[in-house]
Amino acid sequence: MTETSQDRVQFFSMDFFNKLINGLNNDESLARITKGLSTNLLLSCNELPSSYLVTVKEGRLSVKETSKNEAAEFSFTAPYQEWEKIARGQAKIQGEVITGKIKFRGSMPKMLLYLNKVMGLDSKIMKAITSMPLAFNS
Repeated sequence: MTETSQDRVQFFSMDFFNKLINGLNNDESLARITKGLSTNLLLSCNELPSSYLVTVKEGRLSVKETSKNEAAEFSFTAPYQEWEKIARGQAKIQGEVITGKIKFRGSMPKMLLYLNKVMGLDSKIMKAITSMPLAFNS
């Protein structure tokens, strides 16, 4: 079966985050990876009006569309092109934060405490994103 443009999901949209979260929640190993992790992450794109609050609780993920000033334990903000590079596998979020291309707000000591769980979750997220047919704004 060939993929058409109608099969593609618009990157960094509510549809994208819903499909991503639903796919991740169907992965039984996710609960083991995120055991004991209870947090939320605000993901924002400079050029888009909405942000997305991803909540991790009891091995399950949820997402809601929200404003850029929503309270969150951790916040990541970047230009669309930086998020696109990550989605395409051309960059890693950790490197983009270190170089300042993605702005991070939150407790770095707490993020380091969660590091192994976050790295495991990041791996699952990237695998899910690369398997998704995406439409990009560029």
